[in-house]
Amino acid sequence: MLKSGLIETDDQKVGVRVANIDGSERADNTHMIEIRRIIQLVGATYFFFMTIWVVPVACVITVSMLFPLMFFSMPMFNYLEHKLCGMVNAHWNAVAVFCGTTVTEYGTNLSSYAEEKCLLLANHLGLLDHFVLMQSLNEKGSIRSRWMWVIYNIWKYTPLGVMWTSHGNFFVNGGASKRDSVINAFRDHLKNSYYKYDFGWVIMYPEGSRFYLVKKTGRSFAEKNNLKPLDNCVYPRTGAAHAVLDVLGPADDSFTLSRCGKGAPIKYIIDATIGYRRGVVPDISDAMMGDWATVDTPDFAVHYDVIPVKKEWADEEKLKEFLYERYAIKDKLLAEFYKTGSFPGKQTKIVPNNYEMSLAQVFWGTLYYAHYYYWLRPLIVYGWTSFISMF
Repeated sequence: MLKSGLIETDDQKVGVRVANIDGSERADNTHMIEIRRIIQLVGATYFFFMTIWVVPVACVITVSMLFPLMFFSMPMFNYLEHKLCGMVNAHWNAVAVFCGTTVTEYGTNLSSYAEEKCLLLANHLGLLDHFVLMQSLNEKGSIRSRWMWVIYNIWKYTPLGVMWTSHGNFFVNGGASKRDSVINAFRDHLKNSYYKYDFGWVIMYPEGSRFYLVKKTGRSFAEKNNLKPLDNCVYPRTGAAHAVLDVLGPADDSFTLSRCGKGAPIKYIIDATIGYRRGVVPDISDAMMGDWATVDTPDFAVHYDVIPVKKEWADEEKLKEFLYERYAIKDKLLAEFYKTGSFPGKQTKIVPNNYEMSLAQVFWGTLYYAHYYYWLRPLIVYGWTSFISMF
């Protein structure tokens, strides 16, 4: 039988549960834990396979089949491709909910900016940052369908990378030696793709990599440039953000045309500050298995500030000055969050769309099976028989 008790200290009372568990109850609890672990493992295997193979393959084949439509109706192609992108995000949200994650927003409500053209800059703590932003932005207008992500190229040659490429996302290489060539390629990509594929938001992590990987070099950079070292983030690299504003920023104070002359300009910078409880960044494999360090570890938070773009930020030095100031503010926000567990401002708990997430599983499973039955299997059989006939 279980008996509850209360341990008292000199300073406070701490509620604890003291239990005397006989052998049968201990065995039952062990069996329940084992069953839960098996269920979690089965679920993790399912979502892992769906995420790295089923969804990317089904999406890429579908987009490839839509390519001829570009010659007849580009708006129709964009409409259908954006719908696919939205369903991809619905699946990613299902993964996050399966892991038990929740997201709380603070600061500016972004709903009124959903259909504007924006540049979102976020600090980068871990791989789960993607899930935080995808959950947060999922129900806000057409953001999730029309965003362009700037992603580190470690993913480029995976099924996920091929899918992201088919959507129009851009992959960046690391290293100062490649900076100029990468930035020039990014400028060309923005000019050729942003308006053609009807993108709205550009999303990037300007710190260059996850915080724990760049913390040491970030501190050295700050000291070298006579800047106050930051404790919870690092000063951002400005090349990619400057490329966005130099190509897509306003040509003049009327904000009617971008600097490249192809459409309406980027009007706002969204400063996103992602926070994990007590600064503990969960590992994605632990998250998939539900192995959280503490009860509140999967409760993520993100703080938003919206800053109108200034024409002068087409000058990289002026943009750099602004971003360094913003990241100093971000560092203080994170310090306060790690101390108190909350960011300043009104908070809003994100409520997942369970119906849409369930529909996404049926949609991608059915679409993949159709492609496999009519295209993949015949091609695999043909390729195998052709290979065998050579011997």
